[in-house]
Amino acid sequence: MKLYLKNPLVLMLFCLMTGMFMTISFLETPLKFQVPGITLPTALGLGKLMFGLSSKIQWGFLIAILALILISRRNYTKIDFIILAVLFFLLALEHFWMLPVLDSRVDLLSSGKIVSPTPLHNYFIYAETVKALLLIIAITLQFKKSTVQ
Repeated sequence: MKLYLKNPLVLMLFCLMTGMFMTISFLETPLKFQVPGITLPTALGLGKLMFGLSSKIQWGFLIAILALILISRRNYTKIDFIILAVLFFLLALEHFWMLPVLDSRVDLLSSGKIVSPTPLHNYFIYAETVKALLLIIAITLQFKKSTVQ
């Protein structure tokens, strides 16, 4: 049994997307709050900027991945398309609902206003975690077995 790549460009894009995404979501985000002298409004503003940019870059990656998968669709299974659809869905939820609401909260906090607690930040963390797991699975699924001897 040998392993073959379904499409090396798709694998490359998934790996680049995963690296960028995990660096921003799980490394840069918590570390910025530990920088000596950084104020909460500055850290929140940086997070707003980074997540906004990350979201746009993720859209680009997913659209390019979808195009490449459609070109070589005979190599892909239903599960590949389901994972891609869920990634698109989660990114859409974040981009069009969660981030705008969280951004407005950042603006209020930065202007000195008090905002009531919301579970939305936790939902965003859950969505990011699910995206990370799906991206790892998607990378793994880029390899297919060949039973030809």
